[in-house]
Amino acid sequence: MKIKSLIIYGYGKWIDQTFDFSRDFHVVYGQNEAGKSTIMSFIHSILFGFPTRHSALLRYEPKDSSRYGGKIIIEDERFGVVSIERVQGKSTGDVTVLMEDGATGSEALLHKILYGIDRTLYQSVFSFHLKGIERVEDMTKDQMNRYFLSAGALGTEQFLQKADQFKQKANGLYKPTGRVPKINQALKGLEEKQAAMELAKSKNIEYLDLLQKVEGLKQKIEEQERTQKDINIRIQKLKQLEQNFEVVETIKQLEKEIEQLNTSKLNENSLYEMNTINKQIEDIQKEIRTQQALLKGFEEEYEPSSQLILYQEHEQSIDALAVQIGSIDDLIREQQYVYKELEKAEQEITKKRIQLGLSNDEQISTALTKAEKETLEEWQRKINHKESGMNLLKEKLATIGFKISSLEESIDELEQNLWSNEQFRKEEDHFEAKPVTHSQAIQLTKEMSILFVSIVLIISTLLLDLPFMLLWILLAGSLIMGSIISIWKKMHKKDQDSGQISYEDYIHQKEIRRQWRDYLFNSDKLESEKQSLHSEIAILETEIGNIQSSWAKFKEDRLSGYHTVLSTVLQFEEMLSELRTSERARDTVRDHLEELKTVLFLKTEQFDQVSELFSEEDTPTEKVTKFKVFYQQVKEERNHLQQYMIESQKARRSLNRSIESEKAILRKKQQLLQEAGADSEEVFRHLYGILKQKNEKEERLKVLKEQLPENHSEIKADSIEDIRSQEKQLQQDVLNITTGIKNDTQEKIEIEVHIKRLEEGGEYTTLLQEFENEKSHLQELVNSWVTSKLASNIIEKTLKYARKDRFPQTILDAENYFSYLTQGKYTKIVIDDETVFILDNEGQYFRADELSRGTAEPLYVALRLAFINNIKDTIRMPLLVDDGFVNLDWTRRTRMYELLKEISQTTQIIYFSFDEQSLESLEDGQKTILTKV
Repeated sequence: MKIKSLIIYGYGKWIDQTFDFSRDFHVVYGQNEAGKSTIMSFIHSILFGFPTRHSALLRYEPKDSSRYGGKIIIEDERFGVVSIERVQGKSTGDVTVLMEDGATGSEALLHKILYGIDRTLYQSVFSFHLKGIERVEDMTKDQMNRYFLSAGALGTEQFLQKADQFKQKANGLYKPTGRVPKINQALKGLEEKQAAMELAKSKNIEYLDLLQKVEGLKQKIEEQERTQKDINIRIQKLKQLEQNFEVVETIKQLEKEIEQLNTSKLNENSLYEMNTINKQIEDIQKEIRTQQALLKGFEEEYEPSSQLILYQEHEQSIDALAVQIGSIDDLIREQQYVYKELEKAEQEITKKRIQLGLSNDEQISTALTKAEKETLEEWQRKINHKESGMNLLKEKLATIGFKISSLEESIDELEQNLWSNEQFRKEEDHFEAKPVTHSQAIQLTKEMSILFVSIVLIISTLLLDLPFMLLWILLAGSLIMGSIISIWKKMHKKDQDSGQISYEDYIHQKEIRRQWRDYLFNSDKLESEKQSLHSEIAILETEIGNIQSSWAKFKEDRLSGYHTVLSTVLQFEEMLSELRTSERARDTVRDHLEELKTVLFLKTEQFDQVSELFSEEDTPTEKVTKFKVFYQQVKEERNHLQQYMIESQKARRSLNRSIESEKAILRKKQQLLQEAGADSEEVFRHLYGILKQKNEKEERLKVLKEQLPENHSEIKADSIEDIRSQEKQLQQDVLNITTGIKNDTQEKIEIEVHIKRLEEGGEYTTLLQEFENEKSHLQELVNSWVTSKLASNIIEKTLKYARKDRFPQTILDAENYFSYLTQGKYTKIVIDDETVFILDNEGQYFRADELSRGTAEPLYVALRLAFINNIKDTIRMPLLVDDGFVNLDWTRRTRMYELLKEISQTTQIIYFSFDEQSLESLEDGQKTILTKV
């Protein structure tokens, strides 16, 4: 069981706090009053209940919270993750256990999870602190030994304390040399009382004589009663014998007849043996007849077939052929495979001829030479190059044609807006003959300047808010209007002079004529390029035609009849090459097939030896199949024949054994007849008839004897009168003894009355009563002493036996731990009876009470850790240590921490400390730092 986390609702100073613990070694660090002991007490309280209000333990009820209690989350290999919650309720609180599967429980389930241990047991084994360890220093020798022994067994300290209580109670009742204990005082008083009583008895001589006389009469009466009882038993037997006297006579007669029957040579078991032998003979004869019929059936059932006869006539040849049939079968399969390969090759060749456009019977040309292939490749390269160039020229030619077409469209469009030459010359003469004079240009410029200044003056007036703004605006407006009117008049006059065609129209017409002349020039240029391209294309076509003529001549000479062109002739040649290769491979397969046919024909000639099996139309494959069937049938028939021979021989051997068994039994029967003294079975059975009569008489004799009383033979009587005479004499003896017993009893009673009178009337009576009273009181004290003494011994012996199983390994582990903690100074722990001895590395022994605190404390811890390590297979609880090692020096404390880390690999250890050394080499998840609030 391992504690994963604590969730505290309210406990002491901790309110609504959560603490997570690692699975192995975890340190809770904090200074004094940081809350370490409160957390440790919280764990105890949640697991085992809150301390009651009358308990010496602190309850740690919170002052600042109404909630009291909390929750512990544990992880257990038996139950998984379990939540244990305890809050204020009944005296120890109300607990709720929540299992991993959602099931809930209370104290009973928690008790099971905690292995059935309580708070006292847990604190004595799995929880210790500094004060508990410091007790070592103040102990006596016996207390020291008892303390260390309690560290080596589960919860033994509380049992040892109980044993001490019983022992103290027993010592308070009795001590061998004591005078104060109650039993010692009672024994002394009883001895004194007995001495006074004996003295009183000795003074009364008459009393002692009477006691002796009473004892003698008592013995005499007992002897007479025993004698009377024996006589009555004998009288009873005589009466039974009288009643069964006729049976006795019959028994005597039977005994005489049995003695006369002489069957000494006969054995009671011989008749049974004879019957058994006859039964065996009958069974064996029946088995012989069955085996003879089986042999006859084998002979009638089996008759060889014609195939087996044929095999037997040619056995060697057929066996030799059967050996070779495998190779023949392989040849046939190979022939079939080659047939398929040949068909596959023919199909492949036909497919390739179809692709080449050749018929199946058409011959193919010889392969092209390397030079011819190079020539063809050169022709293909040239034609491809020239055709590529010609295509490029044709693309240029198409581009030029498109450009010419576009220019013609543009020319047509311009000619639609173009003036006639007469009109253009007229307008040209008009506009080019009257150029604008210099004075007119200056006048126009002035007018434009006035217009511009007038516009600027209006804008400035509006923006700058000048004085007399309206006057300025009127002045500027007058100037603008005057300038516009002057310019308009001049332009209007010019238009009238040019015959309604403006100067701008003239300039635009002039530009159109310039573009028209450019388009015409470009069109003539493109026409020239077009003629040049046509010439180049014609040259390329001539060169391609020459190459095609050479190819046509080459095709007529080398590839006549083939439908191919120059561009694909090399691929066509490659396909022809593949076809040639395929036909050569086909021819090879065809030759191999012919060889197989020849070999197969030679091998199948051997089938002529068993020609009866085949017909003339059978192929080699069918012959092989029929021969296999024939040989398999013959083989099975031979096996059947061999099985018949085996079974026949087996049946014959069984028949011979049965005949021998019959002879042996007949010899045994003859021997049995001889032993009985008979020469035949009829005489033998007659003798056993006499034996049967004897047995019947003996059986009747036995029944008759059972009717008689036991030990009837002890009574000797020859007749009924003799029996009755003995019975009468014995009855008289009984009467005499009865009278004697009566007289002696009367005398005994009278003497006892006299003794009673003496006891009641004198000092002895008082002393006897007092003696009996004190004796009864002493017995009660002794019973109490025995009970306490036995309880103490039983507890100690039980603990001693309980330690035997785990104690050796516990001591061995404790030795290793203690040696490690003391750096090898102490090597061995020896427990002699109830004393603990420690052996140092120099071979010297020390008792535990002789050790210093710094050594005794590690010894106690080593024993406790060793015991916890050895019970982990049955109880695995977390170990809580509260500042337990502050009295150790730095080295031993360091080793103690390392040892705790090692133990924590299997047992979770939560160490509460204010020692910063305990935090060394720990990860963040292995420590919890508490701060004072």
